[in-house]
Parts: sequence; C-alpha cells; structure tokens
Amino acid sequence: MNVDWVIPCRYVEVHDNLGTLVGAGIDTFWVPEVPAPLQLVCAVRLTATADELGSGHQHHSRTVITGPDGEVVADIGGEFGIDTDGAREDWLNGFVLPTAIAWEAGAAGSYQLEHIVDGTSKSVALHVIVGTPGPTDDAI
Repeated sequence: MNVDWVIPCRYVEVHDNLGTLVGAGIDTFWVPEVPAPLQLVCAVRLTATADELGSGHQHHSRTVITGPDGEVVADIGGEFGIDTDGAREDWLNGFVLPTAIAWEAGAAGSYQLEHIVDGTSKSVALHVIVGTPGPTDDAI
C-alpha cells in the first residue's frame, strides 16, 4: 500500500470513495500566543493492488508532527483494513480516507506533518505564526 497524497483541510467528507474537501491546502495557523492547541484534518489517498486488500490484511498507519526544533510533538497510529468490494484485480486501486490529528504548538515556526502507511509516506509543511493576520496575509 502506498500513500499517494496528503492534503490538509478544514473539513473532509468521503462517500462512495469520493472526497469533499473544504479549505484544502490549509498550511498556516495564526494563533494569539503559544503554546496553542491545534487540530487538523487531512484527506489521504492510498493506492494498493488487489492482493494487498481484503480480510486478513491489516495496514499500519501513523501521523507524526515534528516541531520547528525537530522534536516530535504528536505521533498517532493504528491499524486498519480495507474491504475489497469494488477492488479491481487488473489495476491499482485508490482510496480516499479522512484523518484527524490534534497537537500543541509550543513555538512559532514551521512544523512537518508526515503520514505513513506500511512504510510509505508523504509530508507537508505546516506553519504557526503568533499574532494577527495583516490585510495582505492569507489568514487561515
């Protein structure tokens, strides 16, 4: 199983393997002070061959957030399985999954979110700014 992409969002909903994303691409958080509790949802697209799916196949997932100093500030993981209904034997199957994570930003700066499934991963940068967005800033 491979992580195809990870998109941070304000909201993700998945029905019939189609994702509806609101606020897709959110990467900057304006906070009045640090430490600040933050939460984020991501749309994650996974791809797998049919022989990687179905009963008896458990997949290991982790979401790790690293702070500006390189220290891990959040590490959440678990196992999941994917039903084979609709899986095709003759092509790579794609699945969109919503995920959520909460952490505490202890300092302003750039953080890294890494989503890992079965040893493959994708990373995105997240930024924490202390203050109030100005008129030309993209407030998120």
